[in-house]
Amino acid sequence: MSLTTFCAFRFDGRHAEAVPVIVRLDDGDLVVETVDGTLVDRNRLHRTVVSEPLDRAPRVVWLPGGATLEVPDADRAFARQLASWGVRSSIAVRLQQRWPGVVAALALIVAMLGLFYFRGLPATARWLAFKIPPRLEERMGEQVLRVLDKHYVRPSVLDVERRRRIAQRLSLAAAAAAPGVRYRLEFRAAGNEGVNALTLPGGVILVLDGLVRFAGDEDAVLGVLGHELGHVVQKHSVRQVLQSVGVGAVASLLWGDFSGVAASVPIVAGMLGYSREFEREADEFTIAFLRAQHLSARPLYRFFVKVHKWQGRPEDGRVPDFLSTHPSTEERLDRLRREIR
Repeated sequence: MSLTTFCAFRFDGRHAEAVPVIVRLDDGDLVVETVDGTLVDRNRLHRTVVSEPLDRAPRVVWLPGGATLEVPDADRAFARQLASWGVRSSIAVRLQQRWPGVVAALALIVAMLGLFYFRGLPATARWLAFKIPPRLEERMGEQVLRVLDKHYVRPSVLDVERRRRIAQRLSLAAAAAAPGVRYRLEFRAAGNEGVNALTLPGGVILVLDGLVRFAGDEDAVLGVLGHELGHVVQKHSVRQVLQSVGVGAVASLLWGDFSGVAASVPIVAGMLGYSREFEREADEFTIAFLRAQHLSARPLYRFFVKVHKWQGRPEDGRVPDFLSTHPSTEERLDRLRREIR
């Protein structure tokens, strides 16, 4: 039997009145008595739940019958007595009381956030990208295209027959390499002969006149468009939007509020550079795309070498150049070299 007693207040769970009581431990039982010694509650200590310590706040003890006790513990005497009775604080509380534990907990939180950012968010974005209704994705793409048309590009001035020929070749190749995939090819011109091709949400493939002229060889143009079609197949543009907008977009999509996502699309339009993983996936599709047409990868390889040497620089009011949105890497050139052999 413990001779140590503590003053407390008991709430029966039905009334707001606090009744002064005395708390003590007797042979493993938590005993609650009135100030005149009348027994009120007697429960096995292990069946009660004790709140975690919080500075000078009273400790709360939840009893099995629904009643609660508030035990003042400004001097931590009750906490020490609980420890002597075998009631230990949780691991979280014990860690908070030791600075190495706090540092370890912070490091764990940072690691978990990093894991979510680099692994969880891309995986979530990929899953959501294939769940978004097609009409919503098309609206996102149309909104980005309107922004580009208003501020960066103008109608194409390429020969109509040349545009028709490129579009027809892409249509035949897409039917063979990606049957059923919806896309829309758009030609535009840009200041300073912008050399680029972009993929927007909703399957919009935007190719600039400057790229067609720069490539020269229509087989190379078809290879570039095959690369962009790979972005469409993998829904890279939507995934990029979701990853850029981040957790807010994920939450909006999960709870059905798409307005916030749609409103952010024009902002994200300036972040069209794909990750190395996305580029690798699009490159792999390009190889399959060319093989399906029995075309050599040599014209596309020459195009990438030419772009890499050109090192174009974006200027004010101009769509970013090909290198800024499609990082040219030795890995890509090596892959194409192997395909040529």
